[in-house]
Amino acid sequence: MIKRTLHYLWGKKFAILILALVLILLPNTISHGMQVLSTTVITQMTIDRTGATIHITAEKFKPTAGEDHISYETVEYTGTDIRQMLADTSLAHCTNLQFTGAPDLDILHALYHYQDLRGNTTVNHEKTMNELLRNYDETAH
Repeated sequence: MIKRTLHYLWGKKFAILILALVLILLPNTISHGMQVLSTTVITQMTIDRTGATIHITAEKFKPTAGEDHISYETVEYTGTDIRQMLADTSLAHCTNLQFTGAPDLDILHALYHYQDLRGNTTVNHEKTMNELLRNYDETAH
């Protein structure tokens, strides 16, 4: 009886694999909320550096349950270490960085290697982050 059952199940490997994946992943999907509800997701930032102090004004997705449109709200960060200031945020949806003045390439370099900021994010509506950092890396060496 057991041998026959095991032989039958061995023929259904694909169905068993799918069932195992559903059992493993379904509770994870149900327990995790949307990223917007648990993480600050920034869509654009304005960065101002005065001496060692960095001030960031950012636009983030505002979580709204059950609505069809996307709304945003403004958040502000102040500190001296950009990595610590944005440690609990997601920059994967950030499409534009604005600097008050010339782009601070040290801040861009730190964000690019620390966060999930995209290389095609525009800086001051002029060049992409990749273009600016490529020039920065070439002149630094």
